[in-house]
Amino acid sequence: GFSRIQKEKYVNSWQNNLLKDFEPIIRGMTVSQGELLVRLVDREIGKSSYDIVKDYKNGIAASFWQGVAKLFKQDLKAHYDPEGVDAPTEELIRKWEDGEFEYLYFSIFGEMPQRTEVPSKYR
Repeated sequence: GFSRIQKEKYVNSWQNNLLKDFEPIIRGMTVSQGELLVRLVDREIGKSSYDIVKDYKNGIAASFWQGVAKLFKQDLKAHYDPEGVDAPTEELIRKWEDGEFEYLYFSIFGEMPQRTEVPSKYR
């Protein structure tokens, strides 16, 4: 196993790499896009963003970011609810997974959706 210091160095290294690669995208998000990202993280991982920060950093950091989220009327402890509040999002995800999303997007906006490129090392 890792010592506490080894774990901190490893987590900090990953955090720095992720921030370098994704910070420009995240900073450009609206509050509602950030909320959707938090909920989609929970959908994919099965853990709230709060719990992820708490597990990989600590409870103080998780509480700090929860406080920041609350300033924007958001909740990092929120869980994805595919049958409730997130049902419209789940429907769009199903369309994406079935290859129908681009056609739906085009029918609404008259153009194809922009692509966000994920660096190859994260694919």
